[in-house]
Amino acid sequence: MGRQAIHQKWFQLSHMSELTEYLQSVPSFELTKKIALQISEESFPTNPMRIVIENFITQTRSFMQDVYNELQPELEIHSYNYPFITARIPFVNYESSNGRETFARIQSRLRRIPGLKARYSPRKIQSPVIPIILPGVDYSAESLVNSLALENEALPDKSKLGWQHLDAFADYCLGIMALGRETYASLIDAWYYGSDSDSYFQALEVLAEEMLHHISDEIAGPRYTERSVSREHYWMKSYGEFPERLDIVLLRLKDEYLGRLEKSIKQSRTESTEISVMP
Repeated sequence: MGRQAIHQKWFQLSHMSELTEYLQSVPSFELTKKIALQISEESFPTNPMRIVIENFITQTRSFMQDVYNELQPELEIHSYNYPFITARIPFVNYESSNGRETFARIQSRLRRIPGLKARYSPRKIQSPVIPIILPGVDYSAESLVNSLALENEALPDKSKLGWQHLDAFADYCLGIMALGRETYASLIDAWYYGSDSDSYFQALEVLAEEMLHHISDEIAGPRYTERSVSREHYWMKSYGEFPERLDIVLLRLKDEYLGRLEKSIKQSRTESTEISVMP
């Protein structure tokens, strides 16, 4: 799967929020509207729905950047363990201790061969935060990419889009993350209402996992075959100290982000009200 054209418009926060509002599932739309009505009762902001979505996207970006900042030293080391070899090696299963060690030895030797070092070494991570974030959207990111839905300025034709898998909490593809209704609701409960729960931590794990898929694209280039995705999941969370370190980071940040969305929305609506009353 190669990179597909995405119009520059959709990378802008205001238009990303417009796209989110258009694509949100009914439960997610109602949840967004509930908060929008609450802030409308206290003030008279311009487009309160958009204020909620924009602040949620901004906070999600901030969270991803904070996770990356804390993980960066370990991630730079762990990136050399990424399964760059895409071919099947007979009698070697990467998703096992012996198989992983075999892959590591082979890749280490390949890096010593002139002309092959770059191919089997991690690229520099330029932008760890997913560029396009669509909260509360149950359409799959893959269908947005494959249908070329975002190649121009018009809102996409929903009839051409597919849904996420039933057991998915989010979907990532080539720089787009569609955050499903359950994950969105758990994050709203925590980030806006200040409610801590197991589902909140699980939602943070979803954000971290999708961010790591994006970082994997940066490290090795997009790889979306079933075998590559399976190996990538194993690399991300199934061995060594890296998954434990990620859990520590998430546990530290989760309390820091409780209720933060409500504060940022209050600030945004104050600024919006001040602008609207200016002569």
